[in-house]
Amino acid sequence: MSYSKASDLIELAMMASARHAGVTLVEIMDRFNIEKRTAQRMTDALASVFPNVELRVLPDRRHAWKLLAPIDTPLSLPPVETVEALDLAVREAQDAGRHHHARTLLRLRDSIVSSLPANRARAAESDAEAVLQSIANVARPGPRGRVAPDVAEAIYDALRGPYRLDIAYRPASGELRTRRIEPHGVLLGPRSYLVAHVAEDRDLRHFRMDRIVHATCTDEWFALDPEFQIERHAAEAFGSYHDPGQIGPVVWSFSAKAAPAARNFVFHPDQIFEDQDDGGLIVRFTACGWLEMAWFLYQWGSDVEVLEPAGLRELVAPGRRTFDATP
Repeated sequence: MSYSKASDLIELAMMASARHAGVTLVEIMDRFNIEKRTAQRMTDALASVFPNVELRVLPDRRHAWKLLAPIDTPLSLPPVETVEALDLAVREAQDAGRHHHARTLLRLRDSIVSSLPANRARAAESDAEAVLQSIANVARPGPRGRVAPDVAEAIYDALRGPYRLDIAYRPASGELRTRRIEPHGVLLGPRSYLVAHVAEDRDLRHFRMDRIVHATCTDEWFALDPEFQIERHAAEAFGSYHDPGQIGPVVWSFSAKAAPAARNFVFHPDQIFEDQDDGGLIVRFTACGWLEMAWFLYQWGSDVEVLEPAGLRELVAPGRRTFDATP
């Protein structure tokens, strides 16, 4: 067996050990970027090398492979790559203002380094530092909403419960208001939002986390909405702003000149591309957020046409640059 295949098998064993339900063929294909038949051969090798592999049938009838005993430390990932990845993740979390995640990642990184022999620890930190000094984020204009560390801690404490959360919130009007909310999730981005229910409204509300002045996690447990899924909720909007009244089909037509660049974009997780006879490209998806779409579409000039919805088409009409809000 080659070194690369042995390394992949060890990584697969770690996946099968770490995941409660086991690892499926689809997850193996995604992790190693391989075809189904190759993934099947890897599971065969896993079962032959590790005798304590259990084949399970999940509720959706998929097969999953579970390693019943934990993987010994010598089979862990190379420390240089692990420390490098964690250092980069810490920096990105700090730059995004996610101080809670940055501290957690830093504790994990330090625990790994402290478990290594001194010479390997020094080598791992030195190599990781060299890589990080060679990586920089591209400067882009955009909001830099900073979330207070104590606010972030309280929010994530409440989400773990889930527990009701008391917040002091300053909206755009500038009038500070306190309220008790039921947090359901967080939308991370240039501006991060806390998605929550409030007593006076059945619909979900979105609170900009950089406008939460203070937050306290209570000990009042509440039942999450069983129909709510944060990923599906996030996909309803083109950006961070949600307007249920705007959710609907979106169709953009890119010119033949812009089509090659447009094909490299992920406009929406559920987008559909349709190539046109003239070399152009049609993009379809379902979402809301016309204002954020309009800001984005101005980058493409006259090389994009809005076919649907009509309200968005009016926003980007030639010569129109009067919006009701700023980015």
